[in-house]
Amino acid sequence: MKNFLLFFLLTTSMIGQQTIDNGIDPEGSSAISPYSTTMIVRNAPIDNSIRGHQYYEEYNSLATVYIDKKRARKCLVRYNAFKDEIEVTENDKAFNMLKIDDIEVALDGYAYKLYDYEGGKQFFIVFNEGRYSLGIKAQKKIKAGKQASTGYETSTPSRYIEVNKYCIIDNEKGEIKNVKLKKKEILKVLNKKTEIEKFASSKKLSFKKEKDLIKIINYYNSL
Repeated sequence: MKNFLLFFLLTTSMIGQQTIDNGIDPEGSSAISPYSTTMIVRNAPIDNSIRGHQYYEEYNSLATVYIDKKRARKCLVRYNAFKDEIEVTENDKAFNMLKIDDIEVALDGYAYKLYDYEGGKQFFIVFNEGRYSLGIKAQKKIKAGKQASTGYETSTPSRYIEVNKYCIIDNEKGEIKNVKLKKKEILKVLNKKTEIEKFASSKKLSFKKEKDLIKIINYYNSL
């Protein structure tokens, strides 16, 4: 209830920028839903003068939404890494999903989960189930273009750039530690150094590769 009240206060303060609709679960099969019977924020138009796009995914992807580990629905989603919002597409219209506690948006190979980060609830990409997960704080920012000052120069347009950060997430404590994909930094966060190094060596896994590190953390969670 607190989340819904907070959401109401925040969205009503932004009516000048966004359109608010009364929403229901389009699947109509669950009383537990990011939609529920609350309001949904329709996205404002995107500035098309900026090159690239704001999203982590290139296209909408089919996801299964869970709340408190219970399946709520399936829908097409795309993560807006510029605004930290998961957009749901229904009938050619995009809506921002509510940031409900204990929500998980599962796609093929990874999921989005909410964590307390830098003073608020933010979505992280999570690759592992269990105590520890490799995560990404996916972000996009605008790199300002440059206007040509003479006829000999070429103007460059503004564009979106990725500013992604890797992290190790302690799912029991909700702690997030930023890391680089380096063996030394990973082993600072995870103990059982001998077992991990032996496993990685036997499987020829690199701490510098995302897909290998996912396997290493899965092994660590099994110990």
